[in-house]
Amino acid sequence: MIERAHPFYGSSRESNPSPSSGALTAVSGSPYAAGSSPAAIAADPAGKFVYVANVGSNNVSAYASDPASGTLSSVPGPPFSTGISPTSVTVDPSGKFVYAGFGGGISAYTIDTSTGALTPIAGSPFTGGAGIVIVDPSDRFLFSAGFNTNTLSAFTINSQSGALTAVSGSPFTAGVGKNPLGLAVDPSGHFLYLGNTADGTISAFSIEQVHGTPTPLAGSPFATGSDPRSLCVDPKGSFLFAGTFGDGKVSGYTIGAAGGLTPISGSPFAVGTGILGVAVDPSAKFLYVADNSPGSVRVLSLGANGVPTAITGSPFAAGSGTEAVVVTAKIQ
Repeated sequence: MIERAHPFYGSSRESNPSPSSGALTAVSGSPYAAGSSPAAIAADPAGKFVYVANVGSNNVSAYASDPASGTLSSVPGPPFSTGISPTSVTVDPSGKFVYAGFGGGISAYTIDTSTGALTPIAGSPFTGGAGIVIVDPSDRFLFSAGFNTNTLSAFTINSQSGALTAVSGSPFTAGVGKNPLGLAVDPSGHFLYLGNTADGTISAFSIEQVHGTPTPLAGSPFATGSDPRSLCVDPKGSFLFAGTFGDGKVSGYTIGAAGGLTPISGSPFAVGTGILGVAVDPSAKFLYVADNSPGSVRVLSLGANGVPTAITGSPFAAGSGTEAVVVTAKIQ
């Protein structure tokens, strides 16, 4: 049973939501200090640790999360160095490894499961990736989108060491001139989605289950709002949501059996001003949206048809320039 979920934002401010309403209440001690220009956030599957990629200071800040209160405490030691200007961070589904994407590749680390501290993996940083990173639910493949190179890179993950090996044929063309940013994989691990900021589309791929090779789906790319910078799929694999920075909207889609996208009735939905992060909570009841201006988190309840509706009290104030949101959960 999900007892409590904890959204954590790019501004290093944290709140507890009500399990029934999704409303947010600031956690004692929030906001928490991070590095310079924090831009991305990830949590381990158990919700024990939170990691923040700091673009300005070229490192990852690490925190331990109290399971009862959601309060954060810095992991002992200094922030963990990355490549230049890390723009994303992700934790693999096993909770063993952290990957931070930057312009020249991917920095990789093992997690000390008792403290949350990070140790660089042999061979790190790995070349071939660029910017945005995500690990598929099977924990076998890592994908990376390159904003400046307009490519999609794919890697296999060594389950013991966490080391990365480029998939044959990688990098793959992801739309020349489309400047991909957001990445999402559905819970089955069969479909990959990539947001193209330059032309307002979402590219969709099937993931070959043996080698991890991505193949474009029929009908791809799919139209969305202006400048989709963040994507998420709900835990049931029914819906995909795209936050579009340029128009402050969220585009919603139903995901077909073959991975194709069909706009939800009424999509795109006017939500905020500058949307830079979207996440669905583990119960699949609420959509949390990081609104960069003026710095808030917007909370929307999700109907059975995937239509998002703002809850009472939304938006909730967060730090200035809120860029990202992640939801962790305590499972009993």
